[in-house]
Amino acid sequence: MQTKNYLTLVQKIEDSDYNDFIGKYYHFPGTSAKSYLNQFKDLPVEFVYFDPVKESGSFFGCGKITKPPFEDKREPGYYFAEIESFQKFPKPVFYKNEKGEVIEKIDNPQYNAQNAVRAIPQKTYDGICLDGGAQLNFKADAHLVQVLGEQLIASERVGILELVKNAYDANASNCTVRFEKVPDLPPSEGDYQFKTFDGPVIVITDDGDGMNKNIIENGWLRPASTIKTNVKEEIKRQRKQALESGDIGIYDRWLKQYKKANKGRLPLGEKGVGRFATHRLGRNLIIKTKTADIDFEYVLTINWDDFDIVGGLSKDLDSVAVDLIRQKPSIDYGSGNSGTQIIIYGGRDGFNLSKDIIEEIYASIQKLNSPNLNNLKNRKEGKSTGSNFNAFVECPQIGEFVSESIYDLADPIFTLDGIVDEKGILNFDLKFNPPKSNQIPFPSEVLAEDNYLDLRKTIDGKNPFKIDLGEYRKPECGGFYVHLDLWYRISPWIDTINTKKIQELLDDYGGISIYRDSLNLFPAEWGAELDWLNLTKRHIKKGSNISYYNMMGYVELEQGKNIELVDKTDRQGLIENTAFNDLSHLVAAIVFRVELDYKLKRDSLTDIRSTIIKKPTVIHDVSNQTSSLVENIIDRYDIVKDPMELFDSISSLKEPNQREEKLIDLQRSLKELEKSAKQMAQIEEQLVEEAGYGKAVAVSIHELAKTTTNLYNGIIRVLKSGRPKKSELEDLRKASGSLRSELKNLSPLRTIRNEKKQEFDIIKSINFVKSVFKRRLSSSKIELTVESDNSFTIYARYGAVNQILSNLIDNSIYWLDTLEKTDPNYNSKKIYLRLNKEFREIVVADNGPGIDNAILPYLFKSGASMRNPPSGLGLYICRYYMNRMKGDIYLTPEKDKVDFKSGAQFTLDFSRTPGNIEKDK
Repeated sequence: MQTKNYLTLVQKIEDSDYNDFIGKYYHFPGTSAKSYLNQFKDLPVEFVYFDPVKESGSFFGCGKITKPPFEDKREPGYYFAEIESFQKFPKPVFYKNEKGEVIEKIDNPQYNAQNAVRAIPQKTYDGICLDGGAQLNFKADAHLVQVLGEQLIASERVGILELVKNAYDANASNCTVRFEKVPDLPPSEGDYQFKTFDGPVIVITDDGDGMNKNIIENGWLRPASTIKTNVKEEIKRQRKQALESGDIGIYDRWLKQYKKANKGRLPLGEKGVGRFATHRLGRNLIIKTKTADIDFEYVLTINWDDFDIVGGLSKDLDSVAVDLIRQKPSIDYGSGNSGTQIIIYGGRDGFNLSKDIIEEIYASIQKLNSPNLNNLKNRKEGKSTGSNFNAFVECPQIGEFVSESIYDLADPIFTLDGIVDEKGILNFDLKFNPPKSNQIPFPSEVLAEDNYLDLRKTIDGKNPFKIDLGEYRKPECGGFYVHLDLWYRISPWIDTINTKKIQELLDDYGGISIYRDSLNLFPAEWGAELDWLNLTKRHIKKGSNISYYNMMGYVELEQGKNIELVDKTDRQGLIENTAFNDLSHLVAAIVFRVELDYKLKRDSLTDIRSTIIKKPTVIHDVSNQTSSLVENIIDRYDIVKDPMELFDSISSLKEPNQREEKLIDLQRSLKELEKSAKQMAQIEEQLVEEAGYGKAVAVSIHELAKTTTNLYNGIIRVLKSGRPKKSELEDLRKASGSLRSELKNLSPLRTIRNEKKQEFDIIKSINFVKSVFKRRLSSSKIELTVESDNSFTIYARYGAVNQILSNLIDNSIYWLDTLEKTDPNYNSKKIYLRLNKEFREIVVADNGPGIDNAILPYLFKSGASMRNPPSGLGLYICRYYMNRMKGDIYLTPEKDKVDFKSGAQFTLDFSRTPGNIEKDK
């Protein structure tokens, strides 16, 4: 432990013989210089001043000396000791106690009044300071940096988000986070921009206002500085004054003017500790920053190791010097000629970056901006909202980041948009949108539109808003906007093969985020972990209750209206004050409102399905027995006279002359039902047989057959053409590549998965598939028409789109070939592809026999087929590949159908598939 040296310094307040500056410098003579210098050998020194006025000497102050004395250049042999932290005693302390004893002599036998600089015991020193009324001060230890950095900043992700939010507070429009030289990732040296620094290197660059020397010194280098806090205190003061005056408009006008002067923003930070995230992220720090009004940049350099405790000796925070220089700008500061670049390097033991951590940071930054760019309130008022702040992540060792959103895989079943005013009244719209699967017998509908609900009166459990009978207090959280999307986690509500992926996304990101001024301050997954709405407890008590893992949503706050909601110091949420508790109660009440319809629809489907015989073998037996019963009635019963009056209650069988015909039709229908049930039983067996890897191999074999056929037909075309076109050879190359890949990997998707994505016009794929089926179409006398004027581009795997279109056209050709000569469409068989550029859809229609009702519920299931011999993989593969490219396939709704009186029609929905959408518009 560090030892201290305590001294008495003799100092005349008046008529001093020395060149003293009381409280600044102590000047001592050369005659005793050597011995006095030894007294200052062990630093730091804490001392008391003693004025030796004869018979009335007294101690009048105290201070500290931390630097060695230096020689007086004007008077050889004299020295100065620089004094710090000087305090003048409010009441001087007499050099003797009430017993007449000299204070310094009591515990110090070596006391010599003739020495101007003399040692004093700590006990005596403390007593003099206490009696003199010396005041104490809080002192910041250099170790505070480690506490704030490593221990207060919860994770690398939180640390980097804090630095990105600092860029937002600096009025930046863009901020880039770059990772280089990460030890645990494969090197990518040719792509490094910061090669001279030890890895890992983290660089945060923004185009904000930059910092001047005053902000660096009194803001960035000052923990818990009040620069941002002062703004928030002023907001509170202005609001309070406006409320007291009875005119909140005064405050609204002031706030509008303030935000106008600051790019529409209020500062996010308020604790002044987020900058110490740089300590957690690395041992070394370089900050380059420039304001628009200067032609140079400031460079601040910090080695965080300088703040660490060495040899058990502590040091004051302000005793550690950091370097600040200026130089010519070394980076591009953009059109605004200002900004900041933070370079963190050298890593830190125990905090290792990995691919997973960097991808988590990317995902968090992707969700940093609110998705609410055009919310309910602004739609009604014709406005738009947004932070105008963009954040990006780069890592050459990872390359392109891939983020998968649940919205790319399946639309939500329920959607709520609502505005809660300052009184706690919710104005909301609620929509129900079941999947397009024919297994859900409910239409889409608006369950509530422009409805109002007093949330304070719908609290589940003890009501914190109730004051008295019929009286409710105003929530302290203020008004807010809320958006909720909800899913059921089971089939048939999830109408996609990506069921498991959707469940994983809900597990990882389910819940309700909180955005403030359009930036994320409370991710949904934190809310699920903290159970801020008490949904987990309710769900444990009753499993049918809604949970965080059924929803994704967000709450939008505005600092100017939600000023009582305050960040936690560790940046993981909000302080649980009354305002936060009020917010959680109101949001929970909204969730419970949606839960009413959520349970109702789920239970309604359960009720409907519970009345149906679902097992195919049972359906088969029942239909077989019923068919036999009807046959016996026809053969053995006088159905015309009906002596037992069996048909009296059946309106369709009341006419005696029609009974036999009707019963024969019924028997035929039962036979068809029996056949359908038998087919379903086969499907059930095949699904079990194809479970796991078996299903993948079956799909692969099917794809091999299709690819081989395409390749063979393509080669025949090229050979017959004599002079093949380049595009035809390219198509052959791609087909052979797909075949080679399938043979090599024997995986149902490998040929698609390994193929690189590319941007192409959808008509290119259509034309290719059309050429593949040219001979079959001609031999079957089928007219294939393509509405090519409304084409659009997509960014996807070319081979996957070819397979989708091939399967659909192959199915259409097969069923058109089954038409009998008596069918009115036999001599005018048609396939029609209608493209819709606006909605990025393709309708594939034919005028064949249509889809058998028995197969409808299983249309996209593996193994479901009415073809002979059965295949049952085509539509399954179509849906699989469409889902993989964030698209969808479904039976075309009535309003969108091509004008055919019969046949099958499927819609390929590419609305969520990436593409050059702007060009298409």
